[in-house]
Amino acid sequence: MVGVSPDARPPKPGAKPPIPSKNRWRVFVQQQRHHLIALAVFSLAASVQAQSSATASAPVASTEKLERIEVTGSSIKRVDKETASPVQILSAEDIARSGASSVADLMRLLPAVTGGGQVDSTSTSFSEGVATVSMRGLGSASTLTLINGRRMAATATANPNAGQSTLYNLNNIPLAAIERVEVLKDGASAVYGSDAIAGVVNFILKKEYQGLEGKLSTSGATSGGFTSSTASLFGGFGDLVQQRFNVMVGLDLSRRGETPVSRLDGISYEEWQLASTSATTGLPGDIYRPDSAITFAPNFWRETGVGTGAYNTTTPLVPKSCPAPSQLSTTILANGAPACAMDTSIYERFTDPSKSAKLFARGNFWISEDLSASVEAAFSRIENSYVSSSGFATLGSGLSEWFDPKGNRRTFRHVMAANHPDNPLFQADPNNKLRVLTSARLGDIPRDSRVNQDDVRLVLDLSGSHFGWDWNGGGLYNKSKREEVETGMIHSLKAQAALDKYRFGGQNSPELLAQISPTSTNTGETKVSILNFKGSREIGRLAGGMAGLALGLEHRRESISMIPDADLDAGNFVGRGGSKANGSRQVSSAFAEVVAPVLQSLSLEAAVRVDKYSDFGNSTTPKLGFKWTPMKTFAVRGTAASGFRAPSLSQMSESSVTSFQSIGTWRDALRCPLGTDGLPAKIPGATGYDSQLANECNRNASSGNSRTIAAFIVANPALRPETSRSYTLGLVFAPFDSLNGTFDVYQITRKNEVDRLSSSDVLQRLYENGDLSYANDVIRSADSTTALKDAQGKVIPGTERIALVKRKYLNLGQTQVRGADLELTHRATFENGGRLNSSLFLGYVHSYRFQRDKGLPMVDINDSMADDLPKYKARVNASYKLDKVTVTAAVNYLHSMGLPRYNTLTGVRDTCNPSYAASANQMAALGGDCRVASLTTLDLGMGVQLTKGLNVRATVLNVFDKKAPYSPTFDLYGWDKGQHSAAGQSLSLSASYSFK
Repeated sequence: MVGVSPDARPPKPGAKPPIPSKNRWRVFVQQQRHHLIALAVFSLAASVQAQSSATASAPVASTEKLERIEVTGSSIKRVDKETASPVQILSAEDIARSGASSVADLMRLLPAVTGGGQVDSTSTSFSEGVATVSMRGLGSASTLTLINGRRMAATATANPNAGQSTLYNLNNIPLAAIERVEVLKDGASAVYGSDAIAGVVNFILKKEYQGLEGKLSTSGATSGGFTSSTASLFGGFGDLVQQRFNVMVGLDLSRRGETPVSRLDGISYEEWQLASTSATTGLPGDIYRPDSAITFAPNFWRETGVGTGAYNTTTPLVPKSCPAPSQLSTTILANGAPACAMDTSIYERFTDPSKSAKLFARGNFWISEDLSASVEAAFSRIENSYVSSSGFATLGSGLSEWFDPKGNRRTFRHVMAANHPDNPLFQADPNNKLRVLTSARLGDIPRDSRVNQDDVRLVLDLSGSHFGWDWNGGGLYNKSKREEVETGMIHSLKAQAALDKYRFGGQNSPELLAQISPTSTNTGETKVSILNFKGSREIGRLAGGMAGLALGLEHRRESISMIPDADLDAGNFVGRGGSKANGSRQVSSAFAEVVAPVLQSLSLEAAVRVDKYSDFGNSTTPKLGFKWTPMKTFAVRGTAASGFRAPSLSQMSESSVTSFQSIGTWRDALRCPLGTDGLPAKIPGATGYDSQLANECNRNASSGNSRTIAAFIVANPALRPETSRSYTLGLVFAPFDSLNGTFDVYQITRKNEVDRLSSSDVLQRLYENGDLSYANDVIRSADSTTALKDAQGKVIPGTERIALVKRKYLNLGQTQVRGADLELTHRATFENGGRLNSSLFLGYVHSYRFQRDKGLPMVDINDSMADDLPKYKARVNASYKLDKVTVTAAVNYLHSMGLPRYNTLTGVRDTCNPSYAASANQMAALGGDCRVASLTTLDLGMGVQLTKGLNVRATVLNVFDKKAPYSPTFDLYGWDKGQHSAAGQSLSLSASYSFK
């Protein structure tokens, strides 16, 4: 059933009778008729007021006084907690029973939460240390996350991946401070504005407390690893009724341990071994088998002749020794030449370590009968550490090539001098003149990163009742700071000279190491400031009861500043680029809402919100709804709404993200124009084609026709907001006093989706489609020697190699998702005083249709493991309480997922990706079917009140130790972290003591 948000202040003596128990309903009106929606809201309010005047003298039966509350998704207080919009509630008791060790773990239990969220367990490249929630698979940016009904500051990251531009970090929320979570499974831009396309998750923290409570908890896999520990302390004093104030302070400390990948018990490792069987040796996959020829004992590659600058990169010098953890291998190189090799899985992790401290304080003050105030202050500090999969700084024998922000080609390869003391040729012959290349892991330069995040949040809130209005106003200030410190990257300008003095396996000074690999520090900061005022009141009596009106104003300022390390920004680190952003904007909003119980059995609702952005313009979003209750045990409800998501500041302001992509060189029409057969071909008689690419202009070649270039993801100030239309239709039923439930179907269509084209797409649009708007997005090398020459030896203008492509954000295609949610709750009381509560939550996704760009066909990517989109996801809970003992059980079900291949250009979807279907070992690992298996797990728990104030709880997660099913779309050895846990059976223990 729908949860409620109780008023922070006590009920006012002599208050008017509350709104009777009627619910809201909404019916959609076309988006282009927004002005009619606004007119309807105020016309309805006026007509209700007129009816109120006509019936003011009529006698009214006395009504039992009930508390009016505000429900997530509405600004009008009411006594009915089941609204037109579907809302799922998680109470503090539900959270404790779940055994979840973090807010992110808690969210993953919800059926409405599917693919598209960020998982903070290991490095996630663009957004390390961030965990988010994504509803309906539409990405984190389309799910609005609130704390006590107010916005959070987004993290200072510039994640360019689709649906991840605006990230609200769940790690900033103290799990122990949560009183309940309200999950609105419906669009709500008409109430909250941007981002509320797929739904809203509202974390409601404790609002008052008297006494002192401490809690300790720890969890981990029973076979080792995946450890997490928390300690929290909450205290408060003051009685709002007697003393007119209450002050509460809470502290939450947590720590997560690291789990090496050698802890394999929770994943289907044997299936991965089978699927990874070598086609040449017939040996199954083995994470402990040497997989890299870059070791602490260098492999050396001889110069082919004195001063030639050419090297034998196929066969290294025979190693003298390969000390541990290296070993001599004759299989690591394709030609079987002996070389030192090592196993790099020792640096891989299922979870990386982190620790956090979160301080939360709130003061409530009952100033008078008609006025109350509250102040909230919160601070969180999160520290994450990540080890690169390489473990240490590395040098490769191949030529590293990348591009700086200006498009200049940069290269690096360490060449060891002929007389360097570590050169084995010099060791054998003091007169040696041959240089060598080195491939080595530098054991005194760790390759890791540390991410520190600080979040400060201040809220001032005033609430009162004057002139017939219940009003609320306040201000919020939220600042999120982020610092990322990286070590182990090779500095391309300083490293060569320093490496001439470096001793492999010897003692090297800190100053020398700092020249080879200086520490890189990136900083970022986001801020959001909000002033808001809203009021609600009863505006008259209709046939079904009192109608309600809410009006509100809001002003918000958002800003982002991301400053990359100077060397990173300049492209001085080998193969790396930076992210930067700088921008701010103002948002002014007005909103209105009306609830009208037009009949005893029918309640209607209308809401509209206008947002004016200083960067892209205005957005108007209406929402309508209804609830029809023909009998007390049955109701039909529905909503229809439009919504929007404003482009993030990192997508519209001064920002860029450096990346690298491979392009088909044949797409360069200036070097490879179309021939008479309609295929790209070399210019007749032209010279200067890349000698490293045998098939530069051959579109159909399997190799030799691609090159890595710089791909700069850049902001686009001309972006328009993403828009959406959503519909829900559902049933609310309670056939017995002990049983109630809801069933809702939904459809969400999101258009003008903000994303980037690939570099190849940009080239195609420019050269094949003739779209000259992309002409400035293709940057050619400043090196004139890369240009082609005609038969007379003259340079052909404009034929220099492509060095850089700007991938600006664009409004592209659309996504439509359809599905249904079922929620059942049952309560039973037994003669012995025992109470049994049970519930079922089931999410079903009927279709998930995706259009890559306007004009292209829609393709259904539902039921796809690669996109983390299961058709079914369910959880069944049961708890039995007798006296001071509570026993709990939960069954979690995740449906199997397909492994299709789909073409977004043609709309064709193959049931099984041919690359999997063609592999007998792969299909055998999948159990003979081209699907990732379903997973059903059982959780059991028990809580006991040992003494007054002392409670202990134990929960066993995944009782039967079910392994995460094998997936070829794996993150690590067959494990997909987006959907499955690699922990296997786990145990969670907690103890709390309350002094009151």
